[in-house]
Amino acid sequence: MDSAASGVHLLADDALPEELQTFMTELGRLEAVSKVRAQELARAKAAERELSEQLAAVTYVAQKARYARLQLELDAAATQVRTEGARREAAEDRRRLSHITAQLKDVEARSISLDTQNEEEQDGGRQDIPRDVTAGKTATAMTGSMTTSPNAFAGDYQLYCSLNCIHRHPRLSHLLLEPLVRLLRELGAQYTAALDEKHLADRVAPSLHSLWSSDAFQVWLRERACGALTDEDMRSLLFIANVADGHVAG
Repeated sequence: MDSAASGVHLLADDALPEELQTFMTELGRLEAVSKVRAQELARAKAAERELSEQLAAVTYVAQKARYARLQLELDAAATQVRTEGARREAAEDRRRLSHITAQLKDVEARSISLDTQNEEEQDGGRQDIPRDVTAGKTATAMTGSMTTSPNAFAGDYQLYCSLNCIHRHPRLSHLLLEPLVRLLRELGAQYTAALDEKHLADRVAPSLHSLWSSDAFQVWLRERACGALTDEDMRSLLFIANVADGHVAG
């Protein structure tokens, strides 16, 4: 019986190394699989990180392009607002000038009527002399009392005569000429400010006539008016500026 028991123990001792070898083999296989899985996981993480970086780069480029587009739209809108503002200001300036011009024409008509009546009363015996010649002589005499030079505007002696008549009457001058002078000087001040030259503030302001005679100022004014001013408008404004200098000096 002892012999049988020792035979069983010998069989168990022989089987144990085989099971251990199988276990160790399986354990080695699992370790190899684990290493492969760890390598795959590392590659997956690296790929995910690369994709994240690419996505961030694409998102940044898209946002930058969107910002550039929005900036262009904002600049275009700002330009449109400035253009519309300039058009509205030019329209308002033209309206004010038209109103003042209409008042001047009305005063001109009254002045001509009064001059005609005075001429008829004083020179009743010279009815055959053309009225234009008489008015021309009157305008020539009246221009000598002002500091401007009307020779460049010989065709506007009636308007010059009317302006001189307004200039001689404080109330009419306050109502008609002063708003016009303020408008002309406002435009001149805006032009000077647009030059962005600080040293100009230390200088004596140029006369209206010299400023409005400047080609650069006329180009600036035409651009500001968006092409609404004609050559005739500029010539009339130059004439009025010339007379306005005489108004201020007087």
